[in-house]
Amino acid sequence: MLAVGLASCASFKHLTQVSNTFPQAKDCGKCHIEIHQEWTDSDHAQAYSNPHFRAATDSHTFGECLNCHAPEPMLTARTPAVRSAGREEAVTCVACHLEQGRLSGPLEPTGRVRPHPIGVRPEVYLDAGICGRCHRGTFEQWTVVGEGKQTCQQCHMPEVTRKMTQSAGGFADLIVAMEHQIRQRRHTFAIPTAESTDGMIELEVRRDNAEAQVILRNRLPHSFPTGDYGFRVLVLEIAAVDGQGEEHVLIREELAPETKTAIPPEGTWQRTLTIPADSVSLRVRLRRHSYEDQDVLDLLDRRVSL
Repeated sequence: MLAVGLASCASFKHLTQVSNTFPQAKDCGKCHIEIHQEWTDSDHAQAYSNPHFRAATDSHTFGECLNCHAPEPMLTARTPAVRSAGREEAVTCVACHLEQGRLSGPLEPTGRVRPHPIGVRPEVYLDAGICGRCHRGTFEQWTVVGEGKQTCQQCHMPEVTRKMTQSAGGFADLIVAMEHQIRQRRHTFAIPTAESTDGMIELEVRRDNAEAQVILRNRLPHSFPTGDYGFRVLVLEIAAVDGQGEEHVLIREELAPETKTAIPPEGTWQRTLTIPADSVSLRVRLRRHSYEDQDVLDLLDRRVSL
């Protein structure tokens, strides 16, 4: 029965062959439904079509910028070359997972059916180097930090326990039923927010009469903020709060790589501020701003009693 069912399935050869056709993410998504949806919602999927990237490259005229926004369908150990077809899919599945006719990843398959050739390469996919092929500046910062640091994947691909594939009905139900759940990582490539930055940013306030020393420690294994290109600014605002809950802004600073004000890995930002006499606490807010007003992330919002 299984052999008959497999024979009735469409061929999967197009997922591992690059000639006149280009393996499309939607074809991977027929089986890897949840992973495909995560990728669809990620910056990787929009890396080529992003209007800010298009404007910065004069409508994709600057070819040297395209390598990492529309990389070749091939796992490489170096910065990938730009591909000639299907560029609108940006950093698509096969840009990272197609290797010598196999679709590779970090985990052993858990199902009995392998519709396409599979490679198991944990030494590649669990290492930060695969991200460093394109995120070169951040990767260089990461490499100089000592032992015990987290990898890119540990911070930007949250852990989840699930089956590698999900059923779309029909014969796929049988294939998925043969799998078991396994710990893996989501393909969100997300920037952590205030709910998930514990241990990444440390805040210390030292009161001394009418003054307070405020210290921020960057526990990330790269600068804060980081990135080689694009627009990203951290806005740090510290306000004194009185007994009625009124806030009085004491300082507002912008931190950015371009102005060399980013906090280095394991580095600190600190200021000594004069505190109004009626202050009962300090509110420290740290927000990440990108191109659009909706691209604002709260990374820290904390009140500290005085």
